[in-house]
Amino acid sequence: MFQFTTHFVTNLTAFMKKIVLYGLALLLLQCLIVAAAFAQSKTTLSGSVSDSAAQKPLQYATAELYKNAVAGQPLKVTFTNDKGKFAFAKLDTGNYVVSVSHTGFLEKQQTVAINGSESVELKPFSLSASNGALQGVVVTAKKPLVEQQEDKIIFNVENDPATKTENAIDILRKTPFVAVDGDDNVTVNGQTSFKVLLNGRETGVFAQNPKEALKGFPGSLITKIEVITSPSAKYDAEGVGGIINIITKKKVVGYNGSVNLWANQIGWYNINTNFSAKLGKLGITMYYGNNGGNNIEGRSKMVTTPLVPAYFSKRELNGTRLMTNFWQWGNLEAAYELDTLNTFALYGNVSGGKNRSILDQSITMSYPSAPDTVSNYNLTSRFEQPSYNIGADYIKKFSSNKEKEFSIRLNGDFGINNTFLNSVMDNPVAADRYVINNSKANNKQYTIQSDYILPLTNNQKIESGVKAILRKAASDFEGLIKATSAEDYVVNSSNTDHFRYNQDVYSAYSTYSFKTGKTTFRLGARMEHTEVDGNFISAKTKVTQSYTNLLPNLQSNTKFSNVFTLVVTYSDRIQRPFIQNLNPFRNDNDPRFITYGNPSLQPQTIHSLAVQTRLMKGRTFAGITFTGSYSDNMIVQYSSFDAAKGITSTTSDNVGKEWAVSANGNFNTKVNNDWSVFLNGNVRYNRVENKFLPSQANSGFSGNANLNTSYSINKKFTASGYAGFFRAPVSIQTKYPFNLWYGIHAGYKFLNEKLTASVGLSNFFQKERAWELTTVDPSFMYKSTTVSPFRALAIDISWNFGKLSESVSKKKGVNNDDLLSSGNGGN
Repeated sequence: MFQFTTHFVTNLTAFMKKIVLYGLALLLLQCLIVAAAFAQSKTTLSGSVSDSAAQKPLQYATAELYKNAVAGQPLKVTFTNDKGKFAFAKLDTGNYVVSVSHTGFLEKQQTVAINGSESVELKPFSLSASNGALQGVVVTAKKPLVEQQEDKIIFNVENDPATKTENAIDILRKTPFVAVDGDDNVTVNGQTSFKVLLNGRETGVFAQNPKEALKGFPGSLITKIEVITSPSAKYDAEGVGGIINIITKKKVVGYNGSVNLWANQIGWYNINTNFSAKLGKLGITMYYGNNGGNNIEGRSKMVTTPLVPAYFSKRELNGTRLMTNFWQWGNLEAAYELDTLNTFALYGNVSGGKNRSILDQSITMSYPSAPDTVSNYNLTSRFEQPSYNIGADYIKKFSSNKEKEFSIRLNGDFGINNTFLNSVMDNPVAADRYVINNSKANNKQYTIQSDYILPLTNNQKIESGVKAILRKAASDFEGLIKATSAEDYVVNSSNTDHFRYNQDVYSAYSTYSFKTGKTTFRLGARMEHTEVDGNFISAKTKVTQSYTNLLPNLQSNTKFSNVFTLVVTYSDRIQRPFIQNLNPFRNDNDPRFITYGNPSLQPQTIHSLAVQTRLMKGRTFAGITFTGSYSDNMIVQYSSFDAAKGITSTTSDNVGKEWAVSANGNFNTKVNNDWSVFLNGNVRYNRVENKFLPSQANSGFSGNANLNTSYSINKKFTASGYAGFFRAPVSIQTKYPFNLWYGIHAGYKFLNEKLTASVGLSNFFQKERAWELTTVDPSFMYKSTTVSPFRALAIDISWNFGKLSESVSKKKGVNNDDLLSSGNGGN
């Protein structure tokens, strides 16, 4: 810890010197605006809320401020303190409506005219309980399925009854601007580069393998999902896709929780539980879950065909696969409200898992002028990826304006990424080959960040902050080899080394937003400086990098009416490689098919321009986004073929140049109170080429569509169905197959709706599914086919206990979202 502190202080000092110059112009602009803001005098509107029956103040009642009438999004939202009081500061003259609500009470409203006085006090709100004794009163939810704000789209998960028995992957299929294919791989706005946050914070739960974590995350725990397709400069420059922020039931009056069990006949399962409690000023939230599969059977076939004169004319691997997978996640968080303006939170989580796969194949080699030979190849592979995360947040609000906020966040991530490969190749002619390749990699990441939000008059706002991320990675890899079972293994020196890699990122950002007429502008920039220090200890080879990036982020949001909105965004994003891409460990268990990392990788920059239209009317939301992007230093995975030796090698490098255009459409509606329909789709055309070898290029159309519908037959019985297709964007050499899926689902509630049982049937017309990948190069063609069980019958049981939840969370947390493929759901 002392070494980390010394390293951190030294680097942070250097960092602060650098950002003084970088941020001078932005800070000067901020000071001028702040000075102008404080020179003006505005009105403070205050009020109080009480329980009409108990004649006591109501804490955590929601107060919403609207202009003229209760329509669209509120201008401001706040909560009452422990004395039932609330206030809206710095209001311009005009007519307003204040709406006050609380769980279990009827909503009330007041109109008020602001004429320039320093303070205005509303008449006290006295709320009546909403219970069965009130005849003729119908309480309905105000929120539609989908809402829009200037920088995000919100899917109100609680308003869809089918989600109570679904997981996060199922819910994301319905979420605007998000697509999920039949293998549960996720894209945002047609891109695989995105980040998953939990209550505004990055956690270890979604850091390593978001696909597995989302498959097990219970829908009953989710209240809403926010999708930010064009993140501001406040967020790490994490790519063009965007951010998925999952909001959970964080605080409760009393306690609540649930237990969920799911399994299908193929062998996959999911078990999870969660619990939340509010004890005075202390809020506690915890959950744990695991999922996986036991002895999942499958078949695989891989064919390499040279297109130039080579050592062989065709090489084919054909056999069976047996896989066992385990993944877990858990989180414990305690938040203490020192008072209504100060919150302190401590949290920790665990995630990760392990995988074991046994591959039993025959290798058939065909030669131009010799008989075929057949070898037996057996590979046992194990992967271990446990991780844990600890952190602390301090959030300070201000009584003068509840939207004003200062925060400090500390976070530590610690993970392991181990690979163990053991293979035996029985050759009929050449010597047999026994190989053990082991790689033990660990990652440590320390983060400190501070953010400041300053609302100004006339719908202006400034956000600024600084951040430091210190990453340490290490990989100790070793190769062992022998020719017969009787021999002892000897070290393969060409695949044995100790790799150390440090990557420190220092950043500062500032954004200024203002409104003129019907348009809100957001002007921002982020400065990021990166220092890289890598070292191959045995080979005595070093890798050093130092670079600075200024990344602009500009957006305009024009609300032509309460129905139609137009958003235009330009942004530059950067993606840095990390240990998964950099690790030089070579997987050469199959000597003619080798994969390895590249420690010399540079970051890639993506330039993106997007035009998004949104149509919101009543219960219906429709949106379409047109996006154009360009990158001339893409990190791409590519394969090369050594014809003389018959070896295919696969690695990554900054050799890609890509431009792409896409149209992403979304449609959601509640046909009536019981029937909801969701339709998402994307069409994309991209061209990617090797900038050093223009003849090596690929282009084509890709896209996806998801159709989901749910229907409440009655209060207890819900039915739903879904169908979709997906084709991944082409890469520099590879084209992906067309993927189709479908299913039906039904759930029923028992025991006063505490127990829910459901059954689902997916892909019922197809017992197995063959997934084919084709890689084409001027010198060879490679085709991989994986056959897995596809038709599945699943049973889900969920038990909920405790009291209703209330939304009073104030926390955000650390999010680091700049790493390559950190949001890739396993593509």
